[in-house]
Amino acid sequence: MTPKIPLGSIVELPALSCQEIKASEGKDAISNKYWLNPTGNGKTQLMYCDMNLGTGDIDECKSNILLCSVNANCSNTYGSYKCTCKEGYNGTGYECRDIDECVNGSFICGVNATCVNTNGSYGCTCKEEESVGDGSACSGEECRSIIFKEPLLEKVMKGHLIRIVEVLHQSSCNVLCYMEPNCVSINLGPSQGGNYLCELNNASNESPSSSDLQSKEDYIHLSIENPCSSSPCFNNGTCQAGYTGKGFRCGCPLGFTGLYCKKACSLDFEDGIGGWEMTGRAFIYQPTFGDNPVYRRRESANLQGNWWIGGAEKRPKESDPAGLQHPDGSDVPKGTLTSPCFRIVGKNISFLIGGGCTVTELRAELIVNNQVVRNETGNCGETMYRKDWDVEEFIGQYAQVRVVDETSGGYGHINFDDLKGDIICPHDLDENN
Repeated sequence: MTPKIPLGSIVELPALSCQEIKASEGKDAISNKYWLNPTGNGKTQLMYCDMNLGTGDIDECKSNILLCSVNANCSNTYGSYKCTCKEGYNGTGYECRDIDECVNGSFICGVNATCVNTNGSYGCTCKEEESVGDGSACSGEECRSIIFKEPLLEKVMKGHLIRIVEVLHQSSCNVLCYMEPNCVSINLGPSQGGNYLCELNNASNESPSSSDLQSKEDYIHLSIENPCSSSPCFNNGTCQAGYTGKGFRCGCPLGFTGLYCKKACSLDFEDGIGGWEMTGRAFIYQPTFGDNPVYRRRESANLQGNWWIGGAEKRPKESDPAGLQHPDGSDVPKGTLTSPCFRIVGKNISFLIGGGCTVTELRAELIVNNQVVRNETGNCGETMYRKDWDVEEFIGQYAQVRVVDETSGGYGHINFDDLKGDIICPHDLDENN
């Protein structure tokens, strides 16, 4: 006996409607795609029949018919369907046009960033003159520049979640990623009440672990151009995409600095003045090599390593004669020497200081938010001693140390060396590291 062929299961045996299939198959009818000839003209189409609705309904959204715009969502209704433009587009649903958020003012970018429209969304890029910050040496926050690529439908990044937030619009999720320095991709899916679940991720589909990109119905995945995928940061540095002219920055752990966290974090002058800024003439021959005062039969400077700041000294090269002093006079010239910006991450900063002992004229200053919050002076002798500052109240803030010589009187010079402690050095101290 030849087995019965279900109605609509082959193109040669089309049904007029889903209802006809359900009536024919009864309780054995299952929701699936069937061959239908709804007009009876012999032209068959493969359509999805939902047998759970009444007597059977064509689910146009799951049928092989292009009904809605590719930038719209299709919602099945009994006997019909509805097309709704996706977030970032507007129109009838059958035709959806990109919304230019940069023109209509719905974008949210930083004050130093420019809006760039993309298909279905937008990105924020730093203004050219603000590409590495807002222009102040210790401003703290840099402008971030990210642009999302085309969305991947029915995909999510797994295993790299930073946090989940419920949002009203897709663009809100984009903004949250922009504001989260470690975010390089988002997963966006439905939530209750028409809202969205926004998942911020610290990996993208460009990352080596892109196998973590998995399928998930009704979700979309968006990632940014991610230079961090090549792991440019050394010594366990944290790469953050969208910063600086190179497209990323490295958050260096304690003990390292440089663009790639290769360089040890040190402000002890063993590699020269580095990023310290100088005014006046007091420090023009610095740093000083060796224990120069000893060659004049003075007390030891108690320097750390081979190089230090000696306001009265003139031995800027190892090959220079030992014992020479500043040609303007050992106590005559005035000036300042200001460190690069660094971030305070703990309770303590220490340094070696000697020379003059009048704090109103000769001192080391700690500057936070353009305010002098700590100072220390020498001991009226060439020998430098270790001094400490308690900086717990400033944890997380950016700071600088300024060495000040404002006098030409007796002991009118200051000695300084080996600034260290719970600080993270600036990433741009050495562009090659």
